[in-house]
Amino acid sequence: MVFSLCPYECMCRDEPTHCPVAVSLVTDGCNCCKVCAKQTGEECNDQEKVCDPHRDLFCDYSGSRSGDWGVCRARSGRPCMNNGVRLSSGAMYEPSCKFRCWCMDGNEGCQPLCPHETHIPKFDICPNARLQPVSGECCDRWMCDSSSAQHVVSICPSARREQRSRTRGHSSCDVHTSAWSPCSKSCGLGVSVRVSNDNPRCQLGRDMRLCQLRPCQGNRYGPKKGRHCMRQKRARKRETLTYAGCTSVRKSRPRYCGGCHGPSRCCTPKSTRTISVQFQCTDGSLFSKKMMVIRSCSCHSNCSPNVVHREVFQYALHNDMH
Repeated sequence: MVFSLCPYECMCRDEPTHCPVAVSLVTDGCNCCKVCAKQTGEECNDQEKVCDPHRDLFCDYSGSRSGDWGVCRARSGRPCMNNGVRLSSGAMYEPSCKFRCWCMDGNEGCQPLCPHETHIPKFDICPNARLQPVSGECCDRWMCDSSSAQHVVSICPSARREQRSRTRGHSSCDVHTSAWSPCSKSCGLGVSVRVSNDNPRCQLGRDMRLCQLRPCQGNRYGPKKGRHCMRQKRARKRETLTYAGCTSVRKSRPRYCGGCHGPSRCCTPKSTRTISVQFQCTDGSLFSKKMMVIRSCSCHSNCSPNVVHREVFQYALHNDMH
């Protein structure tokens, strides 16, 4: 039925297709051209208006008498909670003017709407570049200063850093790497970030890894009766990880942080390491993401909200390195 409505010869635009932030670039239903996928609530069909498969959306024709158009709907999946508001799986929203986010089977993903903030101008063009808010505008602008130059690492003065000298070829790079931020979620899949110039170009950029302190379902990771805390516990069986509608190729049996008695105590990772996890999507495509692996956890009273360090996002960095 789909191919009977497709053209005999594919006629695609010569110029590349650019999609809005957080919108997938997919192949149309006729297997001809690259198009921007339709999102929840948008009109769709089986030819050029394809619903976003990475958001697990499908074209619902129930409201069309002719049956030649539909509306993109989300398949059944776990909802997300954002500031007390329940969001259905597949929903896209903007928590602020700087980010566009979506819910995917209980997990939230976001992309910046001010991408220029993630690129530091070259020093010879804009000395001592810094971001400053502009009245009436959402995105900050770069401001330059011709006064005394400071090293680029000074943009994150409060982040703890590891420094070492590394030689690449004939040039030496003083490597600066901040500590990983706390996981952005206390349960479920979140992100942890740091800043580092440990890359071939020796440019300071944002590094991201996925993290999961504990599952959101059930309370079996809390302390047992008569015990003050349960620092860590492994999953009962090997399990897959789901991210943006795609599933990890290999199963694992992760270690999770437990819980502590009392509202003033919390349980967080004490020691972690980073691995690479490969994901496969429904269309067969593969990609890899860094993932935090918990080695040990500890209960303590120094509790703060599980949010990403503000310092990491407060300043623009050269690029995401993931």
